[in-house]
Amino acid sequence: ALGTGLLMGFVVFRVQSLVDQNTDPYFFGDMGKSIADGNGFEGFGSLITRRAPLYPIVIGGVYAVFGDHQKLIVLLHVLMFSGTCVLAYDMGRRLFNHRTGVIAGLVCALHPMWLRYIPNLHLETQLTLLITLTAWLTIRFYERPTVAAGALVGLASGAAALTKAVALLYPALFVAGIILACRAARRRGEQRPTPWKPILAIFVVMGCLILPWTARNYRSSGHFVLISSGTSDAFLRGFIFTETDYITLRRPPYTDAENASNAYFEALAEAEGTVWERDDYETDQILNKEAKRRLFAEPGPVLRKSVIGVFTFWYQLTSLKNSLLALVLALGAWFFAVIGWRRARREQRPAWLLMLPVLYLNLVLALLLALGRYSVPILPALIVMSAFGVDTLLDRRAARRA
Repeated sequence: ALGTGLLMGFVVFRVQSLVDQNTDPYFFGDMGKSIADGNGFEGFGSLITRRAPLYPIVIGGVYAVFGDHQKLIVLLHVLMFSGTCVLAYDMGRRLFNHRTGVIAGLVCALHPMWLRYIPNLHLETQLTLLITLTAWLTIRFYERPTVAAGALVGLASGAAALTKAVALLYPALFVAGIILACRAARRRGEQRPTPWKPILAIFVVMGCLILPWTARNYRSSGHFVLISSGTSDAFLRGFIFTETDYITLRRPPYTDAENASNAYFEALAEAEGTVWERDDYETDQILNKEAKRRLFAEPGPVLRKSVIGVFTFWYQLTSLKNSLLALVLALGAWFFAVIGWRRARREQRPAWLLMLPVLYLNLVLALLLALGRYSVPILPALIVMSAFGVDTLLDRRAARRA
């Protein structure tokens, strides 16, 4: 993983032509420089324009200590990438067996969808690490639900949410799964009480991590915003990105659909007598109003875009070639994952700890805006499940030969 990460970060990306060479399209580097210079998020909007804070804070911390060198962030991405591959290996080993862990770690280390984000200042590498770390910690929590284990789940989950707010609700879903798993175990005659104190620790630690940023948002905007604005922005963009021309890649979604969305939002702001993105909170309220209207007035289109989003989540990228590659990789991963899931159910292994974050992110973003790159953070969990499917097929082959 370290080798492939370094190769992509410092060699391959410079000579490839499949993706844009712009290394900082969302100005995270500029935000990091501002933080390192002691200016915080000044000049980036009262709510930092739909962004969550942790990724630019990490960049700012690196720049403050070592200087403004983007290559250091690429190196940090390589380390994050390598750490995530190690976590994937250990999840496979813990839930299944050593061979599954090795397969999962190797596939993660070679996966082009994930390697692609190492050379850029995109938050995907950090978010993937934190979501995978959360999944790994939930497995440890399931094995031994202590208060300390709960606190660690809360810490990782809170950090993931502060990197991208879409991760915010996952701990509640995990806790629901734990409660149901404990009840099912008791029905089977096992001694498995519901770990209420460790569960409480998850939410206490998560709250302690997030609420200081909430207080900052209140001081900056005068309004309560837990992490970031932008939910309605994503929901409304989803209507445009799921139009036929964009889901079939006849027109490029990352330019044409983006421009159409921006024009839509500018028209909404103009109708309200203001300018789009003049004020973060004002813009968010205008989009909230339109999102509520469409949610209740257009249930059919909402359902359509959500169903389509379940699939675009796995392939909709910048070009037809890239999208086809992502689709083939996703179909292969799901094929083996289904095989692994069926065996895990027969053997009563808690594979739901892997599939829950996959389905959570897929379905939540299907309701909002489901682009292909948004699937990257849950690829390690899916790959571990797929690796167990490969392990199952290898066992069957060995049994036939015997």
